Amino acid sequence: MKRTFLFLRSGITYLVAGLSTVWVALSIVIASALGLLEYYGEWILKRFGRVWVFASGMRMEVSGLENIEEGTPYIVVANHRSNIDIMVLTAALPIPIRFLSKVEVFKFPLLGSAMRRMKMIPLDREMGRRELAFIIRSTRSLVAEGKTLVVFPEGTRSITGEMLPFKTGAIHIAARTGCPILPVAIRGTGNIWPPQSSLIRGGPVSVIVMPPITLTKSASRQSKATIGEIRRSLMEALAQV
Repeated sequence: MKRTFLFLRSGITYLVAGLSTVWVALSIVIASALGLLEYYGEWILKRFGRVWVFASGMRMEVSGLENIEEGTPYIVVANHRSNIDIMVLTAALPIPIRFLSKVEVFKFPLLGSAMRRMKMIPLDREMGRRELAFIIRSTRSLVAEGKTLVVFPEGTRSITGEMLPFKTGAIHIAARTGCPILPVAIRGTGNIWPPQSSLIRGGPVSVIVMPPITLTKSASRQSKATIGEIRRSLMEALAQV
């Protein structure tokens, strides 16, 4: 009976949120073509996140919003447990955010077009110096518009629930763009939509926005140590929830 309910809930979530995703992508493309994206883009994107949160039966609690200074662009560094993390951050953070996203996602015709128009940044997992330089240039463009970039430094979702080691790309991006790092801990999304599962469950999710970190020259040079400290702080925040 319980599994039947989960299948039903998941089907409804995919139907409602899936149609919403198509509507959002189409709306972004149309707004861009009409020159209205500057006025309606953020509103459309926030609705995308909120519909997914509502449709999944999620009970989301957000704390630490006082750590966000309005008008300041950040490099958000967050842990990654589920596909729904993207929707959660879109709904939870009251600032314009963009994501590093797998380059493969940009190949979907309507969705990829909408993502490019919203200035999401493609990420090649085999990132070299050329790809990093492109990301930094793209991030500088976002920052000039007052937008924040979200980075999942684990590189992929954790299957076991244990936080994976962090890659140092976020430190290099922050150092080269002059943006402070904003650590954000996400708890509970792995239970809502576990990796390698198609079932979506309701339940509580916590988003903890931590104080921003302004990189010193020393911290930016010691990127492995710095990202390691950020990872530990996120783990401590999650342990206290």
